[in-house]
Amino acid sequence: MNRRLSQGLFILSLLFLAIGLFGVGWSAWPAPWDGVTMTIPAGILPGAPPGKTYASHADYILKVSWPRWMRLKEDGNIKLFFSEVEDATQDGLDRPVQVVIGEANLAGLPIEPTGQIQTNLGAGQDLELWWAVPPIHTGDFSGELILSFGFFEEESPAMITVPVAVVDYEIKVISLFGMERNLVLWLGFVSLVLWGALFVIGRAVQR
Repeated sequence: MNRRLSQGLFILSLLFLAIGLFGVGWSAWPAPWDGVTMTIPAGILPGAPPGKTYASHADYILKVSWPRWMRLKEDGNIKLFFSEVEDATQDGLDRPVQVVIGEANLAGLPIEPTGQIQTNLGAGQDLELWWAVPPIHTGDFSGELILSFGFFEEESPAMITVPVAVVDYEIKVISLFGMERNLVLWLGFVSLVLWGALFVIGRAVQR
């Protein structure tokens, strides 16, 4: 009788062990990242209005990265890194600042901060921007990040913006049977505790 009960408790403990390991593993497994890297050459911008000489002051490198997927209620980020190429010459250190404007959106999910982020980028400076993405529900969501340069003219009261690069991305929000990450993690730990308790009880019954 004791042997049969011990075997039953052992099998049940293995079940909780499997559930616990799966839950903890699913909650802690790092999400892969996607990204795009492109070069913005110095000179007149292709998107400049006809007859205008709006230009990039230097050769720049743009890097945009985002998580391929996120768990429900687990915050993620879209990252932008903008810098001059490493072999840029030093004779342009006195050039005017480059007005850089970044704006990201994601259809179906909120994103923070919203709207445009404007920064003045001097010679030799780097720019790093982050957008927080709270995944409040599951699904596939598409968005885009627009990088623009800003220019001022005396006869124009508003700043002129010229798009420089557009990066499209897609983020998938997943869940485990509709449960968010923290709940799955908690259930995983509880299952591991139950596994330990049943294993000890089973050994005690066997004796």
